Amino acid sequence: MCDWNNDGLLDLVTGERNGYYTVFLRNPDSTLTSAGRIQAHGTEITTDNNSWPWVCDWNLDGRKDLLAGQEGIYNPPNVYVYLNEGTDSAPVFGDSTPVLHGGLPFDDYRCIPVLIELDGDGKRDLVLGEWYSSVRLYSNVGTDSNPVFNTYVNLVEPDPVNYSNGNPPRINFTDWDGDGDLDMITCDYYGSVFLRENTTPPGTGETSTAELRTTNTGPCIVRGILYLRVSPFTIHASLFDMTGRRVMSLVPGANDVSSLAPGAYFIREEGLGIRGWGSGKTQKVLKTE
Repeated sequence: MCDWNNDGLLDLVTGERNGYYTVFLRNPDSTLTSAGRIQAHGTEITTDNNSWPWVCDWNLDGRKDLLAGQEGIYNPPNVYVYLNEGTDSAPVFGDSTPVLHGGLPFDDYRCIPVLIELDGDGKRDLVLGEWYSSVRLYSNVGTDSNPVFNTYVNLVEPDPVNYSNGNPPRINFTDWDGDGDLDMITCDYYGSVFLRENTTPPGTGETSTAELRTTNTGPCIVRGILYLRVSPFTIHASLFDMTGRRVMSLVPGANDVSSLAPGAYFIREEGLGIRGWGSGKTQKVLKTE
């Protein structure tokens, strides 16, 4: 989910069994309307069967891009990024570029990519689910705007015999238990859902997304109304969840957040003299019942 057209409402981007990607725009009454399949050069994007979309700002130019895993039935398996050549509120895509690891394309069958800051160094990493039930973490050894991936560690060990960890795992992250760190939820082709709680000791790699790099001191606690201070230097402010996804735009003064689920969020402020996604000021928010 993401705010595809920047209207302050969360929209739905789906991957399909036959490889296409479709955007469903959310209406003010929370119903969804299909905006059609995502295209590149005017042709519908397809990545073999069982497509998996991950919407992110890959190169930190302030526009949402599309990260896609290619299954590998009719074409070699790989991970591709489609850079946005339009605007952030009206994405337009051209050619795709393969994402590399160690200078080589990924060759994992049914690869499921997620770009998220996970190892605490302030740069977004690549988490990859693949056919043999494993979930791999490729730490970013480049920069946040130009990611580079080499080796990996297994977050979930492969199980090529029984597939007991889910096959292939489709991945997402959230603070399931409300302890301030990211837990992992995976589902699979057979309908199983797995929860894996983050057991990282306190103080070790606690940064969860790229948005935390400039987080200020203690969090503010809110219920139904979030008050944003008025500042002549703030051009735009948004609220993000723990996965780094934009939840809503914020305005100076009172903002109604009563519809949001309890949990940890982050206010992101972009101001004068601040350029690029991931720069600026960030503040942690804890939403209670």
